[in-house]
Amino acid sequence: MTDLDNKELSPPSRNLSFQRRSVSVGDSPLQSATDDESETSTTSTVTDYNQYITKCDDNGYAARSAFAPSPKSNFGPKATLKKIQNNDQLIVIQDPSSQRLHWISPPNNILIIRKPGPQTMQEFRQIIVKLLKRRLHVYIEFSEHMHLPFANDAELKEHAERCLAFDHDNDIAKIDLIICLGGDGTLLHASSIFQRSCPPVLSFAMGSLGFLTPFDFKYHDKILNEVISGNVAVLLRTRLKCSIVKDGLKKKSSSDASFHSISSDDTSKDEKDQQTHKDEKISHLALNEVVIDRGPNSYLSNLDLYINDRFITKVQGDGLILSTPTGSTAYAMAAGSSMVHPNVPAMVICPICPHSLSFRPIVVPAGIELKVKVSEDTRLTAWLSVDGRNRHELQQQDSVRITTSVYPVPSICRFDQLGDWFESLADILHWNLRKTQLSLGTDESIHDSEQTEFDDKQDPLSPQTS
Repeated sequence: MTDLDNKELSPPSRNLSFQRRSVSVGDSPLQSATDDESETSTTSTVTDYNQYITKCDDNGYAARSAFAPSPKSNFGPKATLKKIQNNDQLIVIQDPSSQRLHWISPPNNILIIRKPGPQTMQEFRQIIVKLLKRRLHVYIEFSEHMHLPFANDAELKEHAERCLAFDHDNDIAKIDLIICLGGDGTLLHASSIFQRSCPPVLSFAMGSLGFLTPFDFKYHDKILNEVISGNVAVLLRTRLKCSIVKDGLKKKSSSDASFHSISSDDTSKDEKDQQTHKDEKISHLALNEVVIDRGPNSYLSNLDLYINDRFITKVQGDGLILSTPTGSTAYAMAAGSSMVHPNVPAMVICPICPHSLSFRPIVVPAGIELKVKVSEDTRLTAWLSVDGRNRHELQQQDSVRITTSVYPVPSICRFDQLGDWFESLADILHWNLRKTQLSLGTDESIHDSEQTEFDDKQDPLSPQTS
């Protein structure tokens, strides 16, 4: 029996949780050696704490901290957060409003992603040329590289060797900064490309809505200078890690195998098994939301919702939205959920047209793990999508595990983390727009003048005006 068992699982001291959460928010690879020295003195205490939180549940469930996992603080090969130290020289979790971008070394490789169509082509070429003239390497998507007029454009032709087609497999680790020209969908596309560490994202509003794109392109020269020099405000937009477990197809394929003998159809069956095995390992990072719905089916979705492996409720309706705070102003808002600031460590659970008057959206801590399972008694399959793409069909008994990822999307702010969000609420969503109520004195004077005009119309002796 360990010493921890003899202590009857008494919780550790309160300052331990502070130390546990205060590790490496602003860490960079260059500073890992010095940080390791300061961590050795508390290693055994942290180990005891981890054992405590995994053993303290008497009902047979593995306990899980409600705190969100500390996000990775390195964004691509060169970007990190500025460190703030307290009086004891301990690295502490920063106030989100104080998080600012810091370059370990000057950025050199820039990926530019634009909204498809001719409306962004002029600005796209303009910013490519300006970055190339700075002696930077510019990466653009392969389809864009094919259509740029290098032969006819003298400025592009002069720097063509540093304008490169982006290889999704080999160039991911090279990118220092992402520049988006478009709307919110362009930022979602950038997030889908970087499924682990994501470089800082500078977004120019050139789309139809632009809730997540705060910058005006006409000031791009000044903005680029400030961003490349560093020390700009950055908002860490948390993402959800979504893992698909294809238990349904596995059980179905095993039952089919018991009724079928070996034949010439085994080749196609092996291909199906390989596809099933491939699907079992599918995972995605969602910036906005994970949606599980009925798809093209006419029947209700029938889903079982678990939190930390505890059954919570059965979802009967059109589906379920599992949203990040960033996504709370997207599909979840349209479905009736509350809007949550991106700095709040939380996940939003929002039903889609539930067949129940009492099923309201809820906000849960970011550190928990959600599991959504297609019920055994469902009539048809369910469908999953991540940020409106990556569509997957879910069979009976298939499940999806969702938790907060340690890889956020660092979005560069125009003003600061709070100002940008509230300005977008007011300017983009027109939040709480209403005519201002007049004061009592103004109301009385208006009422008196209206009453006098009405009385004059009713008095037959009053002079008539034409």
